Amino acid sequence: MGGKKGRRRSEESDRVRLARSIDLYLETCYRTRTVARADEFAAKWVRYDRSHLNRLATEVLGMRLHEYLRQQQLAHATRLLRTTPLSIEEIAAASAFGTPWAFYRHFKKAFGMTPHQYRQSLGNLAAK
Repeated sequence: MGGKKGRRRSEESDRVRLARSIDLYLETCYRTRTVARADEFAAKWVRYDRSHLNRLATEVLGMRLHEYLRQQQLAHATRLLRTTPLSIEEIAAASAFGTPWAFYRHFKKAFGMTPHQYRQSLGNLAAK
């Protein structure tokens, strides 16, 4: 009865639950300025084996757990770059990257520019 429809509803429910759990984990990392780690999330927050959680994340989120974590961290960092006067180093810590170097590396890979260049481009856009 309702095979595919029930499965889709269950997958959406799984996606929402997993995304909420990740959001709560990241909020804790942001607040305590600790590094976000897929291993820690899997072991301590949801008590799943990381390989199992990666399969689940890929199925319901469309990407591996560490990729989703990184995507969320980068979204948080870009909000901070747009809305706060925090230094790049402070944003790296506040976005759970651990080190400014890790933040720069991931940011540049994702956006093709450094966080500083991104922030400068915002100023240029605001001036137009």
